[in-house]
Amino acid sequence: MISRKSTMAIAGAYAVKFRSLPTYGYARTEEPPLDREKLYDFLYEREYEAWFCNIAKYLPGFKQLKEFILGLHTGESIEKATPTWSLDERKKLGQFYLKNLAQDFMVWFHEGEEKRHSSIKSSAIGTVLAGFERSYTNKNSSEFCRDVHDEMARRLEIDGYVFRNNELYKSEAEVLNVEEETGLLQKLYAGLALQDQQTTFQFLKLTEEHYIAGRWSDCISNARKFFEAVLQKVAGKYSITKGESLNPNILQKPVAVREYLETANLIEKKEREAIDKIYALLSHTGGHPYMAEEDQARLLRQICLIVTQFVMLRLEGYLKKL
Repeated sequence: MISRKSTMAIAGAYAVKFRSLPTYGYARTEEPPLDREKLYDFLYEREYEAWFCNIAKYLPGFKQLKEFILGLHTGESIEKATPTWSLDERKKLGQFYLKNLAQDFMVWFHEGEEKRHSSIKSSAIGTVLAGFERSYTNKNSSEFCRDVHDEMARRLEIDGYVFRNNELYKSEAEVLNVEEETGLLQKLYAGLALQDQQTTFQFLKLTEEHYIAGRWSDCISNARKFFEAVLQKVAGKYSITKGESLNPNILQKPVAVREYLETANLIEKKEREAIDKIYALLSHTGGHPYMAEEDQARLLRQICLIVTQFVMLRLEGYLKKL
């Protein structure tokens, strides 16, 4: 599913693409006008339904464009066009339109980048959307357009969508909904009363921020730190529950933590060996000639989420039997 954060990024991309660029008529600190005719033509040429095109055509400005695209995620934007539908049906249709909007923007960006760069004039446009505040100093329109494209693409990748051959494919989304998965991890962590939740989940937050910024090694590095922190807290909680006095030095060594979890029978030997190998992958942040760095970072982050959930569920199962 396309997440709310990705929906915000799609809204930002469309706001940038369909702004008008007059050199007069509004203060440089104000939002430029929305080019509604250009937006309508873009949607019409790509065979969006008439009602959808007409809604876009009469949007007064950027605020309404943002609300319209965000409302696709919640189903609100298509309520009048589907009066007899349920909310879930509207949300499903909204996902369909969000995917199409994202794909069409990315196709336009990739196929017309050179032509677009020659036609877009430099302009200090100020803040386009709330949530997309950026500095425009020494940055022209084409550079900012590339920025919002890259942010949208990377957020969609975190959701499990990959752009290949001018199509946006849903890849890992059916296996792992990252947005829901991270929420589940936080609930599990809190339910187990594990310590230092804020510090631990800050590592996970950084994996997303670094991925969006294209800092692949930092993304993987923080995934490993999150991985280490969760296993450490699980080991500490498990030992206390068992009435064991765990040497503090063990908790400072990731390999010792994993060995303890096996010897204390929370996980089996084959599981510990698998976790060791995953940890080794997370520790090796170099690129590979047969895989793009962003794919490596994205997939290793997802593996980290799965394994940490597995270990916490083991602890939860143990506690339920007490």
